[in-house]
Amino acid sequence: MAEIRDQQKLGKILVNHGIVSQHELDAALKEQRTTGYFIGEILVSRGAAREEDVIRTLSQQLGFAYVNLEDINIEQKAIELVSEEVCLKHRAIPLFIVNDNLTIAMIDPLDVNAIDQMQTISGLRCKPVFACLSQILDQIKKYYHSSQQSVSDKDILFLSRESGVSDLTVVTGEEVSSLKEAASLAPVVEKVNSIVTKAVVTGVSDIHIEPQRSNLNCRYRIDGVLYPAPAIPFEYRDAIISRIKIMANMDIAEKRLPQDGKMRMFISNRDVDLRVSTFPTIHGENVVIRILDRSAGIMHLKQLGFSKDGLKLFADLIHRPYGIILVTGPTGSGKTTTLYAALSEVNAEAKNIITLEDPVEYEIPNVRQSQVNVKAGLTFARGLRSIVRQDPDIIMIGEIRDKETADIAIHAALTGHLVLSTLHTNDAPSAASRLVDMGVEPFLVSTSVIGILAQRLVRTLCDNCKVAYDPAPAVLEELGVNDKLIKKLKFYKEAGCRSCKDRGYAGRAGIYELMIPTDKIKELITQKTSATVIREEAIKNGMKTLRDAGIKKIIEGTTSVAEILRVTGD
Repeated sequence: MAEIRDQQKLGKILVNHGIVSQHELDAALKEQRTTGYFIGEILVSRGAAREEDVIRTLSQQLGFAYVNLEDINIEQKAIELVSEEVCLKHRAIPLFIVNDNLTIAMIDPLDVNAIDQMQTISGLRCKPVFACLSQILDQIKKYYHSSQQSVSDKDILFLSRESGVSDLTVVTGEEVSSLKEAASLAPVVEKVNSIVTKAVVTGVSDIHIEPQRSNLNCRYRIDGVLYPAPAIPFEYRDAIISRIKIMANMDIAEKRLPQDGKMRMFISNRDVDLRVSTFPTIHGENVVIRILDRSAGIMHLKQLGFSKDGLKLFADLIHRPYGIILVTGPTGSGKTTTLYAALSEVNAEAKNIITLEDPVEYEIPNVRQSQVNVKAGLTFARGLRSIVRQDPDIIMIGEIRDKETADIAIHAALTGHLVLSTLHTNDAPSAASRLVDMGVEPFLVSTSVIGILAQRLVRTLCDNCKVAYDPAPAVLEELGVNDKLIKKLKFYKEAGCRSCKDRGYAGRAGIYELMIPTDKIKELITQKTSATVIREEAIKNGMKTLRDAGIKKIIEGTTSVAEILRVTGD
């Protein structure tokens, strides 16, 4: 859509013309404030207005002519002046030549760069006019014959807002139209909004929409555990999945390959970012929606669940001038939350902090944050190589995934930068071995790594309904609690009440294992000693293991024995 300075003005014109209702406009304006998309684009995606009506109104407002491409004959000599690739890139098509002027139908006649490029290519002065995107793509298909892709007259090229030429997919036009129409039905829109809204209000981290042979399941992940949600009517399966894909700017026609997308919604007076992933199964597409509630803000280190001693040790580490600090743990263990809390703690006007993330989940004031874009060539390794030339004091890189990234991170740490990153390992000692396994020289690991923090998230018992009990001896033996301590402890377990919605747990807290390499540990790393030996040495030097941290949470009455065994089980 064309860029419009006053989104509300267009909306009022559409209301005055009877194209949309005031209620539809208000809802679209609310979405526009959070997503940044153009108001006309939102109204069309919601099914509130036809594309042609919006484009006609835009043409009147901005003073450009509107052309119905189905009613005109496009000159072949005009087509020959501009390549198919350029047309697809700018979503435009040349129409005809009059007195050295080339008239071009565009979805965005205010796109100066596109007009300049077409003028340079054609050697003529270009005059833009408005046209519908669907008609432009249809005419490109009709007049150009790409050697890479042949398209029949019954097919249509579907292009999402953010996709490029390589993202074009050939699909059946009737099927796309049917899916779009079904996805815009009021019951479907309301059901999708209801699923997401309920999830956000309930504190869900992930929504799972799972197709079965004859039903469509929905589950919510709350505090790390999946719970069943109300089932979705099976007859709405394709429409609901299509609705989610449209909202997330994904190709609704591509069902054979996994896709990723994102969207932003305004729910309960706050902005919520949603990351959407689809995956093909034998019964249809499985959809997982990750909820990122920006209004929740960045937690402080004191809120994460560190012990008093652990908090002091970790705070001292992140205030060091150089070295690498690694945070390890499986997916969903809170590593990113810890890194954000650490950056918030050291953030100061006198420091230049730069991050490279995948994706950026929360914005931190005065921190330069960047996002990995593999399609554009911005990988962790390439981005980190450029970051070190930006005169940083502190670098946060979302994850060390390969040797190249590890080598650059270590070089940055050895040349006077503090580097924070994550690894996927089960405990702290294994992180050093993992870097060596990647191919990093052991002596570089031992000299650059100043601290490794392993962590897990455990559910905290609901204070309103937790009950005291005596665990079975076998359970306590598995936990590893000594007999003397057992006699002094009071154990609690979950019960369930209205406050916690009968789950017995409310919220989560972190348990941590912090290893600070001593001279002996550095020597063991250099000698490529196993993680087991390094672990024994770290414990000998006072490292509290994840199990130790869990037992402390049990003693405090924060969580249950069963929860610690679930999270820290070997």
